[in-house]
Amino acid sequence: MAETYIQLNANVTEEDKAAVQTMMVEDGLDNQSGFIRMLIRQEKARRYSQPNHGVSLSDALETVEG
Repeated sequence: MAETYIQLNANVTEEDKAAVQTMMVEDGLDNQSGFIRMLIRQEKARRYSQPNHGVSLSDALETVEG
């Protein structure tokens, strides 16, 4: 089943936007919305999940494409 998306707006500083763009380039990504979703999911996992050493970084990054 495909994910349903809603729009979420956020105000950021020029410095924050530049940091996001730099990190996206470093990760080889070009979808800003997908990148922000990945950051939210990473933070959620960091706060609420147990580490899962069976999931590689490349597996986690595949969720960005959605």
